[in-house]
Amino acid sequence: MIRKAMSFVDHAFTAVAVLALAVMTLLIVADVGLRYGAGTPIFFAHDLVVLYLTPAVFFFGFGPTYWRSEHLSVDLLTLNLPRRLRELTDVLSSAIGLWVFGLLTWVAWERAAGSFANDEVIASIVPWPAWASYALVPLGSAAMVLVCAARILISLGNAFGRVSGEAAQ
Repeated sequence: MIRKAMSFVDHAFTAVAVLALAVMTLLIVADVGLRYGAGTPIFFAHDLVVLYLTPAVFFFGFGPTYWRSEHLSVDLLTLNLPRRLRELTDVLSSAIGLWVFGLLTWVAWERAAGSFANDEVIASIVPWPAWASYALVPLGSAAMVLVCAARILISLGNAFGRVSGEAAQ
């Protein structure tokens, strides 16, 4: 059940990150082509990339990356540990991640909500809504919170034999 729910979270958040990366790439290529080919750049391209697309790629991508264990990790210390102890080190690291990203989600949500309530805009050629950019942080970080919680449950199950032969990531 946990793996099925996390598979949905993984696919949904990865899709947003991939879409943001594709739009960012196409927008930058079009901007450069128009800038040097026709002398008329896309005036909003830089703001859109910096304020919305880059945070979307980053914050919506790191939760699924951790879920699939595709992040950089140094496991030299845990390779020779017994399975149960290795699972418990994963519980510890996921608990730290849960605390850090839970705090980030909460603080960033407060900032985005305040920005929305105050109708803040970015000081730029186009008055982009600031809250939309700020909201990408707690929304993307929420995936990491879910991933950390799921990994804790799976690793505890693996460490104490409550999972039927399934290995954690």
